[in-house]
Amino acid sequence: MKFLADRMLGRLSSWLRILGYDTLSANSFVGFSNAAEDTYMLKISDLERRTLLTRDAQLHMRAKQKYGIPTLLVDDGHVIHQLNQVREGFSLVFPEHPEAVRCNICNGMLHSASIIEVLKSQEIAMLRAKDVDIEKFIQKYDDYYKCDSCEKVFWKGQHWRNILEITRCHLNCRDPVLH
Repeated sequence: MKFLADRMLGRLSSWLRILGYDTLSANSFVGFSNAAEDTYMLKISDLERRTLLTRDAQLHMRAKQKYGIPTLLVDDGHVIHQLNQVREGFSLVFPEHPEAVRCNICNGMLHSASIIEVLKSQEIAMLRAKDVDIEKFIQKYDDYYKCDSCEKVFWKGQHWRNILEITRCHLNCRDPVLH
């Protein structure tokens, strides 16, 4: 299933990508007025057979009634509730242990990164600027990933452990416990 999320659902877009779903975000669109952006989202949804996720009731009705585009009106502001609304709305099963397959920033595909690619990355340059011992850092993690589109490098550090905790404890359940 492929999605297109409006500007109000940026965190939801990122989480759907983490969970492996091809999810475009209107936050990546530039140079549109609100009305032109809505029309563009409808065109992209139709052309690419994407389900439109929106918090805009008018856009939701327009997509559904005028264009016959599958759509979901997301009615909650908390991302965990939004994810569970998407899951329930489309009978999805989110992986408890997601694989790193999509860039949560740009929706590009991730591939295994070589140590050379990692060492040349902007992320490592930022760590060097903070006086991090790069040799120790590289040895600390087994797997590194690089986005085919934006070239950002990822590794399964504390952030990934937090993601796993959230997917294990708060998704695929009826009433997620929020902190």
